[in-house]
Amino acid sequence: MAPFFFFDFTLDKSAMPPVVTVPESFCPKVPFEQNNLCPYPIPKTDEIVKDIEKAAFQVDNFKFVSDLFECGAIAISNAVDLAQKDKREERYLQIIRSYKPAQQKSLAEIFAKIYALLASVVYDNGSFNDNLGEIFMRCNLGNKIAGQFFTPYHISEFMARASMGETLIREKTDKNEIITINDPCCGGGGMLMAALEVLHDSGVNYARNCFMEANDIDLRCVHMAYLQLALAGVPAIVRHQDTFSRDCRSVWYTPAYLFQYLRFHKFDNPYDNPNFQQRRQQL
Repeated sequence: MAPFFFFDFTLDKSAMPPVVTVPESFCPKVPFEQNNLCPYPIPKTDEIVKDIEKAAFQVDNFKFVSDLFECGAIAISNAVDLAQKDKREERYLQIIRSYKPAQQKSLAEIFAKIYALLASVVYDNGSFNDNLGEIFMRCNLGNKIAGQFFTPYHISEFMARASMGETLIREKTDKNEIITINDPCCGGGGMLMAALEVLHDSGVNYARNCFMEANDIDLRCVHMAYLQLALAGVPAIVRHQDTFSRDCRSVWYTPAYLFQYLRFHKFDNPYDNPNFQQRRQQL
């Protein structure tokens, strides 16, 4: 699965100078950020949408974007969640083999840009946003019949700031308590990203002092939310689940959750894990 982490934006890395001495000619169109750990400029959603439209003209646009998000989610999950790796690896290979080599390369290149964009809130000077939700809607993939339209990020931010006051946040942090946030119908994770921005602006180390739980019945939304939360560095569990019936089909653990399992495992309900339920029935 290494090809999906292909991270070359057509730049010759062998000729790349040290980061702190990058000449202006290195990337004349985009000002280089000295504080960025990534030697490339942070990709924009406009650029990613154009790449998707260009790459998906021979394929169904809906399928291409869905496969892009799913393969990206699997690539990150399989790097840390070894218990589910084999099954997800089979699914990954099934998707990739349905594309021609040139299309496989396009998937990898576009995901590399998505990876850099979403991770920029941690490593670079990126800003919090519902980037995947924006990409999804700009590709005209919203489900009008199901009423699936992602909330604009500025509305999500307003709601997050209205419901998460500074006093409430300080009460939790002063007691050294973990701030828990649940979104039972998370969509692409836009509301959760807005909540992270509020915590970040309040000086909270959300990678250590926050836990998020997200559910959605749409698997594509699960992959989107997982990508955004995983690459933002937040401990979280994202479930493909009907919140009303609690029929859970799959569980996705972010790297930050698994790396701090002893601190956050108490928030995981094993009865919502289909693997646990299957093992329980076999006993």
